[in-house]
Amino acid sequence: MNKQIEILDTRTPAGPGQLLKTLGAFTHGLASASTPHEVKRQASLCILDTIGCMIAGSQMPETQQVIAAEQAVGSMGNASIIGNTAKLGVVSAARANAYMGDIFELNDLIGGHASIGNVATALSLAQTNRASGSDVILAVVAGIETTARVYNAFYPHLKSIQDSGMVSVGFPATIGCSAAAARLSGLTPDQTANALAIAGAIAGWCPAEVIFGDGGTIKPMLFGASPAGAGIQAVQYAKAGLSGPPNILHSSIGYFAAMSGNWSPGALSTDDWALNEPRRKLHACCGYIHSAFDAVASAMAELGLDPFQIAEIKVSVPQYIIPAISKSAPPATANEARFHIQYMLALAAAGTDMVMPAHSVGFADECLRPAVKHLAGRIHIAAGPELTHYHECKLRLKMKDGTEHEFSNDAPRGSAQNPLSEDDLVQKFMALAEPVIGNDRAQKIVSITQSLEQIDDLSPLFDAL
Repeated sequence: MNKQIEILDTRTPAGPGQLLKTLGAFTHGLASASTPHEVKRQASLCILDTIGCMIAGSQMPETQQVIAAEQAVGSMGNASIIGNTAKLGVVSAARANAYMGDIFELNDLIGGHASIGNVATALSLAQTNRASGSDVILAVVAGIETTARVYNAFYPHLKSIQDSGMVSVGFPATIGCSAAAARLSGLTPDQTANALAIAGAIAGWCPAEVIFGDGGTIKPMLFGASPAGAGIQAVQYAKAGLSGPPNILHSSIGYFAAMSGNWSPGALSTDDWALNEPRRKLHACCGYIHSAFDAVASAMAELGLDPFQIAEIKVSVPQYIIPAISKSAPPATANEARFHIQYMLALAAAGTDMVMPAHSVGFADECLRPAVKHLAGRIHIAAGPELTHYHECKLRLKMKDGTEHEFSNDAPRGSAQNPLSEDDLVQKFMALAEPVIGNDRAQKIVSITQSLEQIDDLSPLFDAL
């Protein structure tokens, strides 16, 4: 049953190993002068945004558990652990920083969740290798764009999580993190291609149950922490002379076959830049929820509705996201709250305009609020056959007096169609960072990242972290 997967491009398919060589050549060939200014600016904003997410999660109990575990099994070194005084080896530091940055589901959605692992990778290696700000930016560009190219090659044809048992984020991010690490480690084009292949071989399978089911507190390890660690390790294996599977992406039993069955080679050699259309998060919850959350929040604000007068809220979303976020019982854990569309929409209808970390940490108290309790059983999620992207939703509000209101949304705040401005991202960063590290340190990080390309010595940044 070795069924060949369908290749959607009309061009001649790439030969064995050529796909990873194409990505390796792209990664190695990046130069500051030929990389568009806006792409580099967006990479700097990804760095600031991701650091803010890391700082927000730095004091959580599970972060301290991860740091303790890495101290027990990882190598010691001089790489900074953000928001903490401990230092670790480069792999352990990258894992710990990426883990804390993913706790609250605030890291961006470019190429799946590209920044969380790639920024963690770049920061750890930059500190230990004494890289410049320009070096870090190009590493982040290489990592995010590589992640996005792999992701975009199969994502439009993605199987359901019931069919694959996997979430599409972890593997592409691991390939991307190896690209970022290769840039900062001086690999040749062939070594880089081999590192990408090795990264794919040792990538975690990103099980859907951990993210959308009963996953405990290990979930933040999957989207960025595991990819960062594996990406850095893959580069070291390639430098030492180990080889990887050159056809791991596109063979009949490769990754694309597992995730989609269809794929497009053109996505791997595109001239487009994913960073030109960034998708970032305003809300501290699963990105699948953002469109419906914004639709409900906007409807309540525009119409001035009383949540206690709502009889029913019906929300239509794409079928493929329903198993991931629609729950039949109230949230039982903070992580479950972040993936619970009924809970999040109850918050929106009760007057919440922006989901903050406190809304998941304090989910038990939030569920006891009278308005949230009133709304919890009145929210119904259904599939909209005409809806194909998680940015799309349709909303019908039915009031107790029988009146109904209809809304739709295909551009949630932070999407490429409704992007967050630089000022929005700075405000988000300050809201996350200032309570943890204080105003002076937070403002210093903002200032440094805004001029990152011109900075040769990054010591002041790591001192502020």
